[in-house]
Amino acid sequence: MTDAEFHEALGRIRRRHWLHYGAQALLMGGAVLATGPRMAVGAAANPRLATWPALLLLGALVPVVGALLYAVSRGLRPNLRRPYAENLRIYQARTLLRDSLLSLLALPLLASYVVTQQATDLAICGGLLLVLGRLTVPSVKTYQRWLVR
Repeated sequence: MTDAEFHEALGRIRRRHWLHYGAQALLMGGAVLATGPRMAVGAAANPRLATWPALLLLGALVPVVGALLYAVSRGLRPNLRRPYAENLRIYQARTLLRDSLLSLLALPLLASYVVTQQATDLAICGGLLLVLGRLTVPSVKTYQRWLVR
């Protein structure tokens, strides 16, 4: 593999990293905004209290999904005997799983928006996803560190 091919492959992984954060943010935000008005509707005297069972279920499912993603990502290990292209595919899969896991951190803020209807919750959620994306951008250094681990 030439140096140019390596940097081109890492550039593709980096673009997919940013695309994944954007797509997952839109998916989570769209799902919460679409179901938010329906969650607080009910025969209860206080509609916000009717939302709490759904939020508790969401709170219980997030750690389970996170643990599953973490377990799968731990199994994605490099092997210097593999062809370089396969190691790059495994690194990309690991990056995708890590991004999915980290994006789940925004769900409590989105759930808070459903309850409080404060635009600051959405702004903080967007900021959190931008910061997480910036902190975890794939680079040559992080790939090499992962490869020799």
